[in-house]
Amino acid sequence: MNEESAGQGEQGTASEGIILGPGEGYTIPGTDAITLKATSEQTGGSIGFLEATSPPGYGPPRHIHHSHDELFYVLEGEFLFLVGERQVSARPGSFVFIPRGTVHAAKGIGTGPCKVLAAYIPGGLEHSFEEFAQLRTEQGEDANRSKGRGRSAEQINQKYDSEFVGPPL
Repeated sequence: MNEESAGQGEQGTASEGIILGPGEGYTIPGTDAITLKATSEQTGGSIGFLEATSPPGYGPPRHIHHSHDELFYVLEGEFLFLVGERQVSARPGSFVFIPRGTVHAAKGIGTGPCKVLAAYIPGGLEHSFEEFAQLRTEQGEDANRSKGRGRSAEQINQKYDSEFVGPPL
């Protein structure tokens, strides 16, 4: 048996496995807070997996992913999750599963940074975070509502079979 420690940034394909140590992965430029740990390309399309940190009060608008299930595991802080019509507070160790087609949203609450692991099944949706970060860089904080030149949030959502359906929590 070949014994080694995690932390050497080995990212292979699904047949080779992926081994990452703490702090490793691809941090999306412009976010400092979202690190892709496994992409659909690396997992044969089966899953996209990321770690995300957000300040209290931050969260996306209510939205639906029509073709992807979404899973969250809370690592730090506290989140408020909307899943369908249920709102729940989730602390470290909490797990949340959101089936495709379900209206949902999340928001960091409390006083400190909030960190989650998130997975998308099948993979692919994790790349939308790269596109939204680039859109915010190009168009500023109003990018979610932008209808100006270039891409819009609506076009990115269409690409990933998702849609915004209401305000943030």
